[in-house]
Amino acid sequence: MNHNYLPDARAIVLMAIAVPMISMAQPPNDLCSGAVIEPLANGATVTRTGDSSGATDEVGFGAPQVWEAFSTVECLDVTVDLCGTSPIFNDSFIFLVIGCPITNTVNTGDFNQIECGDGNVTIHFMNLPAGTYYFPVIATTGAIGPYTLHITGTACATPPPMNDDCLGATMLTPDVVCNAVVSEVAAATESLPGGLCNGFTGDANDDVWFSFVAASAEQTIAVEPSSAYNAVVDLYEGDCQNLIALACANDNLAGTGETIEATGLTVGNTYYFRVYDWSSGQAPTTQVSVCVITPGSAPPNDLCMDVLPENLQVGTPLSFSGTTVGATELIDAAANSTLDDGVPKVWHAFTTVECTNLLISYCGTPTPFDEVYGFLSTSCPGDGVQVFSGFDFSCGDGNAEVAYATVPAGTYYMPVGQFGPGSTGAYSVTVVATACPPPPSNDDCANATQLPLNLSLDCPANSLPGSTITATQDAGDPGCESASGTYQDVWYTFNAGPNTSVTINFDPGTMSSWALVVSLGCGGAEVYCEADPLAPAVIAVDPNTDYVVRVYSNTEFGAGGEFAICATADFPTSIQPLSAEGWQVYPNPTNGGMTLTNIGLGGPAHITLVDMVGRAVYTERSTILAGASHTLPLQGQLAQGVYSLQVVLPGGHWEQRIVVR
Repeated sequence: MNHNYLPDARAIVLMAIAVPMISMAQPPNDLCSGAVIEPLANGATVTRTGDSSGATDEVGFGAPQVWEAFSTVECLDVTVDLCGTSPIFNDSFIFLVIGCPITNTVNTGDFNQIECGDGNVTIHFMNLPAGTYYFPVIATTGAIGPYTLHITGTACATPPPMNDDCLGATMLTPDVVCNAVVSEVAAATESLPGGLCNGFTGDANDDVWFSFVAASAEQTIAVEPSSAYNAVVDLYEGDCQNLIALACANDNLAGTGETIEATGLTVGNTYYFRVYDWSSGQAPTTQVSVCVITPGSAPPNDLCMDVLPENLQVGTPLSFSGTTVGATELIDAAANSTLDDGVPKVWHAFTTVECTNLLISYCGTPTPFDEVYGFLSTSCPGDGVQVFSGFDFSCGDGNAEVAYATVPAGTYYMPVGQFGPGSTGAYSVTVVATACPPPPSNDDCANATQLPLNLSLDCPANSLPGSTITATQDAGDPGCESASGTYQDVWYTFNAGPNTSVTINFDPGTMSSWALVVSLGCGGAEVYCEADPLAPAVIAVDPNTDYVVRVYSNTEFGAGGEFAICATADFPTSIQPLSAEGWQVYPNPTNGGMTLTNIGLGGPAHITLVDMVGRAVYTERSTILAGASHTLPLQGQLAQGVYSLQVVLPGGHWEQRIVVR
């Protein structure tokens, strides 16, 4: 695992850096002020040794750290590694810090645990400008203690782009649509220092330049960065020797577009703007797309930021109309999100104040749309989505209707896409809301349903039915997943009794998104978390301890549904495990048919074959004679996969893993 800087370098600027209370001896470089700043020259390697034991978390990175530092007087490609550290560090921060106290970071997507050859991490930082940099050495489980750190510098190998400075600005031609120009920004250098914009001052060490001749008094400058590039845009008038700042944009985080709506321009004059990554160093991704748009042709709701959400009430429909002609894909969605699909789209928005079932109907659209979106965005630009629960083209005129079940209260942005000729033109949309049914009784952790512990042979027969269809969210992100949408969760509780292991068998039923989380009480530490589990969850538990089980659907990836859940525990001490030496099953692997033999106990037996999601696919009660064979008539009747064969006799039990080919 590698600790990158999350979520965005700007957040750290808001943290007050205070010296922590010291209750034990800390390393001399526990604080960044204790780091020795080593000069790093082209072709040289700096080696630092230390010990991170006893370190504290000075800044709030989520793990303790000690500090090493280096300085350069020229642009260098820098490699930082922990090669030779023993025991190996299986975790590491993968960024550099600017300033002490911290003012910015240098992030990278280039790291691996292969180059060292011993499992330690190697991190590459490309095109580092001259300056002083701090590296936090982590101190956490599996990565703490003595370390050896190597810092190597080589001359920057990548030449700067042609538009690295104002005089080389790339000329853009304004148009009524976005004619995007893609610019590579790797190895760009600083032309002017970064200035205050939207309350933050970024590091303009990698700015690139563009120019345009104003075709209108109003022009829109649009910048779409690559996924890990946090764009800042500055607009200037004048010439390159005498630039006068007019406007800037720094509203969003990495991977999300920025726009400047410039007004009061003089038609025929040349204007300049630059784009740079807010963080220091070179961004992990190094491309930006830019264009200049002349207003007047795109629909007024072409950008989600230009629509005002309307109040949607149960029983009072909302009607929207417009056209997709002239729609653009400009700043429609966050990079790599579901709606970042390259489809031009226009937007409408509405706000609800309670859980609702929604029906979005295109009935009445003059020329039926042959393709429509099945997503609602929970943000602008589009990112997290609410997924449809059903759709059809049942309007009498051939248009579509899209249904969304149990949509939590909130503001939703509705995209209308121009997928092709069949969805280009005027449209009419009606949104109808009906009240959600009440949530299930175990909708909140405080009202968790008791989950009994069964013998393994009694699951799934004793499964409890459940549903997340009308559930609401009662907890935040679990440890194994995050969502920009919402969770529909229900809750169960069990006491481990004398057991040290509990198995939860879960059948997702009609759920299209499901996950299990087991915690030590409401809000307690997680002991298990898995999204979309397909096999039974085996949980290590402490005897006589209460646990809660959270079952949820992540609406960003699917819808809630009905499910079944069953928990099993170790067999009571009165039923002893049988010795495996006296039992055999053959053939294994098998095509389905199998024969049991034993040379020990006999008697009435309960035989069960369970698949990997906990479903009993075969069960029988038979009397097995000591020393005899017993055949299960399953030849050709089982799907390929892994099964558990379970035999319970009055004197004990026996289980065997079976592979069906």
